[in-house]
Amino acid sequence: MTCFGILSRSKGLKPNLTNNSDLTLISDEQSVNEKAIMTPLDEKVDTTERLEKLRQLMEEEGVHAYIVPSVDAHGSEYVPPEARRREFISGCTADVGTAVVCKDSAHLFVDGRFYIQAEKQLDKNWTLHKVPIVPDYNKWLIEEARKNGKGFSIGVDPTLIGYAIASDLLDEISPLGASLTYPSRNLIDVVWADKQPKPIEAQIQIHPLQFAGKRSQEKLKELADWVESGGSDKRNPIPRGSAIILNQLDQIAWLLNLRGASIPNNPFFPAYVVVSAGEETYRASIFVPSSLLSKDSDAYRYLVDELRVDVQEYDAVFKYLIEGSWKGPGDDQKLVISDQASWAIVNAVGVPNVYSVLRARSPVELGKAIKNDVEIEGMRKAYLRDGVCWAKWASWLDEKIRVHHQKINERDAVDALVAIREKAENYGGMEAYDGISASGENAALPHYQTPEHGSKVIDRNTPYLCDSGAQYLDGTIDTTRTVHFGKPTKEQKRAFTRVLQGHIAIDTVTFPRNTTTGATLDVIARTALWSDGYNYMHGTGHGIGSFGAVHEGPQGFSTSSGGSSEPIAFQPNMVVTNEPGYYEEGNFGIRTESLLVVRPAPKTHFNQNGEENWLHFERLTTVPISTDLIDWKLLSADQKYWIKKHNKDVYDKLTPFLKHDKRAQRWLKRQLV
Repeated sequence: MTCFGILSRSKGLKPNLTNNSDLTLISDEQSVNEKAIMTPLDEKVDTTERLEKLRQLMEEEGVHAYIVPSVDAHGSEYVPPEARRREFISGCTADVGTAVVCKDSAHLFVDGRFYIQAEKQLDKNWTLHKVPIVPDYNKWLIEEARKNGKGFSIGVDPTLIGYAIASDLLDEISPLGASLTYPSRNLIDVVWADKQPKPIEAQIQIHPLQFAGKRSQEKLKELADWVESGGSDKRNPIPRGSAIILNQLDQIAWLLNLRGASIPNNPFFPAYVVVSAGEETYRASIFVPSSLLSKDSDAYRYLVDELRVDVQEYDAVFKYLIEGSWKGPGDDQKLVISDQASWAIVNAVGVPNVYSVLRARSPVELGKAIKNDVEIEGMRKAYLRDGVCWAKWASWLDEKIRVHHQKINERDAVDALVAIREKAENYGGMEAYDGISASGENAALPHYQTPEHGSKVIDRNTPYLCDSGAQYLDGTIDTTRTVHFGKPTKEQKRAFTRVLQGHIAIDTVTFPRNTTTGATLDVIARTALWSDGYNYMHGTGHGIGSFGAVHEGPQGFSTSSGGSSEPIAFQPNMVVTNEPGYYEEGNFGIRTESLLVVRPAPKTHFNQNGEENWLHFERLTTVPISTDLIDWKLLSADQKYWIKKHNKDVYDKLTPFLKHDKRAQRWLKRQLV
């Protein structure tokens, strides 16, 4: 049974949730899908016909305003092609944004990262709302409900809106006589019709223990025990006999030690998992498309025979929830959810039967974020391996442009890096995101989407920024470096150096254990930039998965520490990127990004009585930082020592693997100072 069968035409269902926390998985800067674009940046799509068809359907359904989010049914950052509904209806390929279509108008709400892109891509049918200069779509809809009064109906696919967002919206519009309506079908899918892409049907694979580092049976038992013991909030314990539902794809892949290829750039697959305590250890069910898990596959046998997981068809989850099949023995059982759960899930189980847990406090989220030793060692190897690939590529590109003055465009440049990675050991069959390869004014867009065709030729007058990462079986890569193929200006060198100083500040900080969050440290990455009146409008860093999501919470460097409404303190074996930047619109952009792992600080006078009360970062990225762009006069003696040691360490680690690549060796040597 699909959610449309459950919620067809239902209106204004307001959940009265048992909350012990609020949750947002990741901050705005993490909610970015750096996918390959469907529309070139400067091309406008005529959306007139699409909007006319949509409005006809809205009239049939009695809907006055229709919300079109960017996410899929799992709240994913990266969505498969068939789920890019907001992109289809608006013609704008911005990674994040929400469309609202009304009877006589259409509106797109995006934040500052996508103002320029949206202005270039939206046609005359659309009004651009620049958030936070103007209110976001939910507040705008509240005002529309106030203006239109009783009977105003807002439609949305209930699988595509989180219960927390919908709940807050209903709090505001219900007193005005307006309602939230769930049409009998997804209206964008009807408009898209046979032109909507088909789902990617890639078979699910077992993620070997040599990379996962921990058996899935252990993870499942720990999760079931956590639920049965009442969870983390002892003042408001989860009732016995309750179950937890996971709808976040990265959590499911990690929990079961399975990987897929149904989601671009992510080794995941669409599924729901329900876990509770069993007679012996645990009881678990997975709801997954049968087309991705044939019964004669190793993954199916692993699930059924080794993990003792009940395997059901993907759409059966709603029938399972409605019938209460998830309930164990006891009274007042609850289904534990996070607010990444969709409105459809909440209403399927019944509003009184849900218990909300802060995702950042979920044992699955924290278990995934705090890597085990096998995962950390795998990431060390993956970043070393990728550093070798980067050196081979960067030396080739430097020779082509700087030495031979050849014309290489942005797309060809980053594709050449991918081609080198594809031959590397443990390559996972995909990149972690579509690389940002940007020259000149394009680099001033923090999440620039490099066109497949007609991309800009890399020039020798402005910095060239490359933000690229691979998926390896033993680690997910996210690296950014900025270089210059000519003679940088004083302004460019000053900006690069201020960014570098922020990068060094994060890399070298020592901080107290148990109390220090990314919100605490974010400011030190910006201090040097602020001294010149510079800043950047994204977070300074985010967590990363182990052959998982390139953006992972709950840890991170930002004002909200990875986007969690309750900031999370750094713990040993968490990994986090360090990526300050500077972007001058219409001119150039700079970013330097490396991956760090949290480790106990060396024994010093800070650590009294031998206790490990202090933490610091160990750098995993092994790619040199360009010295051609540094204004040495701005650096302190310690900072000069840091950059010299950084590049020497990289040289020493990479050269043994590049004995037969003289060009790469020469390039690495040039970075030494």
